[in-house]
Amino acid sequence: MAGWRLEHLNAVWVAGSVASVFLAHVLVTSADWRLTLPYFLFTLAFYYGGNALILRSTLPARAIARFGEQRAFRGYETLAGLMFLNQGLGVGCMAALHLPRWEQTVPAPLVLAAGVTLFAVGLVIKLWATLTVGVDVYFFRDMFLGRPLPTACDGGPYRFLHNPMYSVGQLQGYGYALLYGSLPGVVAAGAGHLLIYAFYFVAERPFVRRNYTVPRAVETTM
Repeated sequence: MAGWRLEHLNAVWVAGSVASVFLAHVLVTSADWRLTLPYFLFTLAFYYGGNALILRSTLPARAIARFGEQRAFRGYETLAGLMFLNQGLGVGCMAALHLPRWEQTVPAPLVLAAGVTLFAVGLVIKLWATLTVGVDVYFFRDMFLGRPLPTACDGGPYRFLHNPMYSVGQLQGYGYALLYGSLPGVVAAGAGHLLIYAFYFVAERPFVRRNYTVPRAVETTM
């Protein structure tokens, strides 16, 4: 979920991750709107916009034709891993910002309890969903290759939720922000939540409907 697949790591992935974490550390330490907000907006464009543009374009097919499926996907997987990581770091950096006038209107114990609950529920559901469908699907391997992969999407949390990764699975972002009592962090998590649904409608659902005959779990949005 942090964008790391230990068995597939390469020098670019590691170096990019180290640089990303270092930058996030600097931004969290400074807690400066002028620096943090541009980075957060970049992470939104990088992850949501970047994935939508790549997966809806001819780039995957051209890369596969030139390098073969395995090498081409490894390159995309490296980029996607950095996208995942920076998207999470972006919310974390925003959670270091505060609006005391508004945040102090809600009792701190209530905020903390809500944060712990949302983070735990979101984390469990996201991990459960990932283990159910497989990490390759989490990294959009099927969309990159342009064909369906064998996967189970009617078990695990899919028995109760139509789209657990994009619905309840996103609650961990809100929980993280609440653990730090950060209203900007909550807004950042909300922005990511909206954009993952935008990605779903624009890029993922059309692919699923073209390539899978599946239960309604992956056809719907909640």
